[in-house]
Amino acid sequence: AMASKVLTTTGLQRVVRAPAERRQARRCESRWLIRTHAESGSGNGNGGNSKRGKTAEEERSDDEEKSEQGWSEWLAKEWPKYSEDVTTVAIALAASLAFRTFIAEPRYIPSLSMFPTFDIGDRLICEKISYRFKKAPSIGDIIIFHPVEELQKAGYGASEVFIKRVIARAGDTVEVKRGRVYINGSPVEETFVAEAPKYSMPPVVVPENNVFVMGDNRNNSYDSHLWGPLPEELIIGRAVFQYWPPNHLGAIPARARVFAAQEAPALVNASEEGGNAINL
Repeated sequence: AMASKVLTTTGLQRVVRAPAERRQARRCESRWLIRTHAESGSGNGNGGNSKRGKTAEEERSDDEEKSEQGWSEWLAKEWPKYSEDVTTVAIALAASLAFRTFIAEPRYIPSLSMFPTFDIGDRLICEKISYRFKKAPSIGDIIIFHPVEELQKAGYGASEVFIKRVIARAGDTVEVKRGRVYINGSPVEETFVAEAPKYSMPPVVVPENNVFVMGDNRNNSYDSHLWGPLPEELIIGRAVFQYWPPNHLGAIPARARVFAAQEAPALVNASEEGGNAINL
């Protein structure tokens, strides 16, 4: 009877415990399904599809990755075909830039300040080597330069370029009177100017490391007689060759392209003829 009671009690415990275990198992299974469903992220109402949809950001990332892979594959495939041409063009551009920066560069004439030597639209080659190996320009050199501070105050940009002729160097005294330019007290024989200057300028001593420049069109040139000597550090180079127009093709110092073949006539009294009035 005792054994039967124990068995009965044990069996009852098993009978009572079995439903509880099943309920616990079902709860665990439900929690697992819920967690699995949440991780899958289907949310499309079709019974919890295990494949999660991609967000817009992930799709963009995939597209960018595919695009990069496409470019990489294209370069790997096409580069051998064009590498030689690209290298040649790159070398040519680098050489051209280096030549223009350190050796020479083309320039065009935008005004009549150097007429009759140059006209509007004329094109020149200006070399940059000579002044790297000698201290100062020579008298008569036609140079290009950046504007002095006075010109910048007048509205010209610091990177703009002017072209004038050197007529005096450091230590020289320049004076304009009676329609003539005087250097160290002596009149200059100028066969290349458009006309005699119709203004006067008191004596000016050119400082060290400076030059005095003037335009060949004396009465239509914004030059040193108005803003003073030019510091040599602003000089870019020297005009050496004209390549346009074709009928004036040639080296600038070598050709005799002078429209005023004779010396410009001196004025008896420049101040009476117009003084310092000048058409800029």
